[in-house]
Amino acid sequence: MQGSKVKVPPLARAAMLGVVGMMMCCTGPVVLAQLPPPPPGAYDAAPWLGQIRNEYVYGDVWERPGLSPRDRSMITVAVTQALNAASELRLHMGRALDNGLTQGEIEETLAQVQWYLSLPSEVDGPAIAAEVFAERGLTGSAAGASSAPSAGRSDATVPAPFPQNPALSPRDRSLITVALASAQYASGTLRVEVARALDNDVTQDELAEVIVHIAFYSGFPTAVNASRVTAEVLAARGLPLGDSRFPGAPYLETLIDGLVFGDTWTRTPLTPRERSLAVIAVTLAGYQSDQLRTHLLRGLDNGLSVQEIAELIAQVTLYSGFPSGINASRIFGDVLRERGLDMPETGAL
Repeated sequence: MQGSKVKVPPLARAAMLGVVGMMMCCTGPVVLAQLPPPPPGAYDAAPWLGQIRNEYVYGDVWERPGLSPRDRSMITVAVTQALNAASELRLHMGRALDNGLTQGEIEETLAQVQWYLSLPSEVDGPAIAAEVFAERGLTGSAAGASSAPSAGRSDATVPAPFPQNPALSPRDRSLITVALASAQYASGTLRVEVARALDNDVTQDELAEVIVHIAFYSGFPTAVNASRVTAEVLAARGLPLGDSRFPGAPYLETLIDGLVFGDTWTRTPLTPRERSLAVIAVTLAGYQSDQLRTHLLRGLDNGLSVQEIAELIAQVTLYSGFPSGINASRIFGDVLRERGLDMPETGAL
């Protein structure tokens, strides 16, 4: 939006001004390493998204000290591969090389990911990697890289991070698998992998940074769920938790209160009612039960009628499948009983 002022998070503003100022006094004007120019035309049709990308994703989260740029690149390659995001995967493979990941580490990251996908990925990560490597003058496969399986497992019965190839450390593998399970809303697997990560010397603060980081690649509902699951594991181990609403990843509170509800939900021309329609549809389709319940309540508060929500559930179910629709109907029924509201009527043709 031309002429509009966007509120930059205080931490992001301080980080950007401080780092840029320090580097300008020593070497002249530079661009932050983690704030690359956007792809030409990528955000022309959604300019607010471009501002979020520049000021929150790269200007804030990528610059946070809790995880190194190398580790952030590693988990981003893993998540974009799992989400079949081919364009982002290509971009982040190049960034990964710039941020210190080796060819062998990238290849091994892709192999690790395949064990956690329920089906073979539609995006050919190794083929994209080969193209990126060729563009950089890197040829052939790194010695010792594992072969990815043709199909993976995404449940908590997988016994260990496998194969035990030295191209990635156990800590690296845990960062990858926590990021994947978080992005996939796989609560059972995530619980196992968070516990394993702690055993593999991933710190509590690093787990929090992984969750915050993936919020911008797989959505805030996945991060909120991951924070809840991680907090449960930390509490079971007797580790200290703060008083944040999201003790597994406290910085989520700043982002959600500021970017999500403070900045985005209040924007025009969509009304809060219309935004509730969109968010209920997305959380329903993603089978994100906790977030769906939250936004059903919010939708009622924002003026959606019981009948409108019932129709939304029926409409989205035709595109997301009956399991997600039945789950949404069950949750909505619980919400209505909680509020003392009547069940919707059968629609007349």
